[in-house]
Amino acid sequence: MSSDILQKSSIFSVNVSKSNAFNFLRLACCLIVIYEHCVVLSGVNFPCYDLRGIAVNVFFILSGFWVTQSFLKSTSIKEYAIKRFKKILPQYWLVVLGFAVGLSAFSVLPLREYFCNGSFYKYLAANIFTLNFIQPNLPGVFEGLALNGSVNGSLWTIKIEIGFYILLPFIVFAVKKMHEKFNGGGYGCIVLAALYLLSVLYEVLMPFVTEKTSLPSALNNQLPAFISYFASGMIFAFYGEKLFPNLKIAFLPSLALLVLLNVFKIPFVSALLMPICLSFCVMFLGLNLKVFADIGRKTDYSYSLYLVHYPLAMCFVSLGVFEKMPGFAIFSVLGTSFLCAYLLENFQQKLFGIRCNAEAVK
Repeated sequence: MSSDILQKSSIFSVNVSKSNAFNFLRLACCLIVIYEHCVVLSGVNFPCYDLRGIAVNVFFILSGFWVTQSFLKSTSIKEYAIKRFKKILPQYWLVVLGFAVGLSAFSVLPLREYFCNGSFYKYLAANIFTLNFIQPNLPGVFEGLALNGSVNGSLWTIKIEIGFYILLPFIVFAVKKMHEKFNGGGYGCIVLAALYLLSVLYEVLMPFVTEKTSLPSALNNQLPAFISYFASGMIFAFYGEKLFPNLKIAFLPSLALLVLLNVFKIPFVSALLMPICLSFCVMFLGLNLKVFADIGRKTDYSYSLYLVHYPLAMCFVSLGVFEKMPGFAIFSVLGTSFLCAYLLENFQQKLFGIRCNAEAVK
């Protein structure tokens, strides 16, 4: 199964102008996540509109779009896998290891006891393999704080991303086969539509299953529940040339539906319509907010910011800064997050000679 299977058919990957605002959207969503995590983790009386879930779903839509293009433009599965590895795992592993060591300063345990504690090594083993739910805590760190003192509650999305990366070649293969069987005509969309609907059913039904059985509720937020968002991005990677001209028509109705879905929150209807409506809005804004095109063009810090902000926020909560000066604390979290993100991006550039931006994923 080769990565050029679609390029040899009449399905094509869309060409996107470099004057786009996708990096800006990614950064804006990351800042929403950081702000709302600061509010939730600290309990400060600041406005919080629960937009971080939507922001994370935007990440998944953009991954569906850009990573599919990355796959289509790769010369082999191996090249594709190496690009994904370089983009995601080195920074992730450095963050896991760095905070595991650095947060010893925030543990109630003595250093020797901290580093000899079995939970420390269980944390490293679980998180290195992105199985954060197995051991989210470090020994004696952030005890008594929000969400049971979880060290980095943002990392759950990484295994979702990696799972999608693994599935993508098989999805593309199925799309190509369907396309060939019906001699084009956009029938490859049937595969994406089927995955989309199965994902919607999973998202709606799994909470009932976990509630009525002894299965863990963590199953509610696994990869199948988010395939609809990845698929919504993928369809623009395959058929963008046909869909992009209609974005101006679809944007306002999609935006209106998004508002209504967030106000009324009808489970099945929201699960069914939210991904596709959100994807139309994301694509329209990404292609039309050209005034923000230069933001993140050279280096996109959103991924690095996403990795580091949560434990940094927990540090400021632990130190009592939010309780005394909440506004200053939020800006401090942002400042230290940007500093760490800058260091991480420079680490990646020196290690692989690449910077994180939309073009890098290609």
